[in-house]
This record gives sequence, structure tokens and C-alpha cells, in this order.
Amino acid sequence: MQILTKLQEEMLKIFGSTQESNLFHLTGGTALAAFYLRHRLSKDLDFFTGEEEIIGYFGERLKGNLEAIGIKTQTIRKFKSFFEILASKEEMNVPIHIALDSPFRFEEPQETSFGVRVDSLMDIATNKLLTVFGRFEPRDFVDVFFLIKEKFSMEQLIEKSKLKDPGLDEYYLAIAFHRAKELPDDISKFPVTMVKPFDIKEMKDYFVSQALSILDKAKEKGK
Repeated sequence: MQILTKLQEEMLKIFGSTQESNLFHLTGGTALAAFYLRHRLSKDLDFFTGEEEIIGYFGERLKGNLEAIGIKTQTIRKFKSFFEILASKEEMNVPIHIALDSPFRFEEPQETSFGVRVDSLMDIATNKLLTVFGRFEPRDFVDVFFLIKEKFSMEQLIEKSKLKDPGLDEYYLAIAFHRAKELPDDISKFPVTMVKPFDIKEMKDYFVSQALSILDKAKEKGK
């Protein structure tokens, strides 16, 4: 099944041809799904850079290039370190996020056929775990679950994530994992469009068991 829509592919090519695009890389759920796991669909295009001063004018330049080929754009939010654009064409919408990245990274981004660099799997994976730590979104649980099923162990992912963010606290990570119980049981009510089949109950049980395991280990260390 095609992961990227035609509009997303078209926009990636425009991004890659925009001056100074080499200072950015595609990351997040769409990068993970399209270039590594191919497990679900994702709408957002997330581009990160280490150069805060270029975010604003690059975003405006990108808007101009998209509009030049008939893609409508709307600025949703614009700050020094974050620029959000909604791009639309023929009733299809794609949110674009241009944001400042953490200076810590495990590997350099890789070139793609679209002319856009894509973040490394390890960097995306650790960012995803840190995202679960910071917010409650079903798609983040799905992404981490498939990363563990197919690419890494949970211990490895936690260890690497602590290198990226020393503030990652395992107690609060366990609390975040335990919230998986709040996810819907019915796939028809699950707000993620899957490509690969998976068992929601298995995923929920996995995160709850991981939460309990982390808490048990913390108690043992405290003795």
C-alpha cells in the first residue's frame, strides 16, 4: 500500500528544490512510516533544522514555491523556532511543521529520492519515546509499539533516549505507558489509519506490563 499521498510526494519534491532545504530533514511519524516501518498512514510533514534563524524566511519561501504550482497555503502559527503551514489541493490537506531540532543526534540524516533528507531511524525512535513521555496521542503508542516489535528492545530505546534527553525520568515514563489503558479497544474507534494489522489489546497490555516492570525495577533499586 502507498504510504505517501501524491500531494505529499509532490510537496516533498518542492521542499527538496527550495533553496537551503539541505539544512532541514524530514522526521516524525510520516518519516517513520514512509521510510522505515510502512505500518500506518500519516498526514503531517515535519521538518527540523538546527538553524533557528532560517525557519521564518524559509517557511515563507516554501509557501511561495508551493503556491507557484497551484498548492494553496495558509500560515497557522509562526514563531521564531516554529512555523506551521496548512497546504491544500483538490480537497486534500497536508499540515507542514518547520521546527528547531535538538542539537544531539545519533546519526546524520540520509538523502532520499525526493531531494529531501530523512532523519535516522534511531533519532526518530528516541524522539518518539520522548514524545510518549510528553503527551498522550494514540499514534505515538502505535509507533513505539512497532519500533519495539521490529527494530529495538525497550531497554535499548530507553537507554538511547536518556542520552538524547537526560531529563527522561523512568517513573514518569511508566505513568505515561500506563495511560495506554485509556486507548479505545475497538479498531473502528482508533484514530490511526493502519497499513499493517495489529492487535490493540496486545499493544495496550504491552505498555501496561512495561509500566509495571519499570516501577518494580525502581522499587528494587530503592531498597
